[in-house]
Amino acid sequence: MLKVLLVEDDSFTRQLIENALGQQGFAVTTANSASAAIELVRSIEPHVIVSDLDLGTGATGLDLLGMVNREFPWIGLVALSAHSTSMLVAGGSLPEGTPYLVKAAIKDLTEIGTAIRVSISNLDVPMNDAELSTGLEVHAVSPAQAETLRLLSQGHTNQAIADARGTSLRAAENMIQRTYKSLGLTRESKRNNRVEAVSLWRQGKVRVR
Repeated sequence: MLKVLLVEDDSFTRQLIENALGQQGFAVTTANSASAAIELVRSIEPHVIVSDLDLGTGATGLDLLGMVNREFPWIGLVALSAHSTSMLVAGGSLPEGTPYLVKAAIKDLTEIGTAIRVSISNLDVPMNDAELSTGLEVHAVSPAQAETLRLLSQGHTNQAIADARGTSLRAAENMIQRTYKSLGLTRESKRNNRVEAVSLWRQGKVRVR
């Protein structure tokens, strides 16, 4: 089941969309602000974020989607707005490929479900299903493990990974070991598991499930 994080500051609209997406088979978690959504991204590890661009005071939905696109590129993004163009809302541009729905133009809330699936198909992940059929050895990892691999590939230490994920050092080390296991790397390996894991990530032999 696809996990969707819905970010909308209007309670009526939020409830309406949440119910509609639930009926379409999505597991929906909601937030009423960008700051609340950011906290939820790490804890629930959503597959897709659907966000209104105008969230009242504080960070905008555009700020949120931009941050997620930079730090969690495996998460799909969908933008909602009352305006016909995102430029009118936040003075910026959406991450490339983000479906953009104008609320007043939505005739059927299944359109949001369609946009959610489109956002996933647009993701620039290391390996897609078509490539999986070629016979290449590809390893599937969770979004949290993908984040760990990204941090490892950037040269972060275990403590730095713990700090970045907001966890203890022991929790980070456990996550790293689980990531190695998902990649088929064992403690008994004669090679350096950290180097091997980063190599697999950079070669595109890892996909996010």
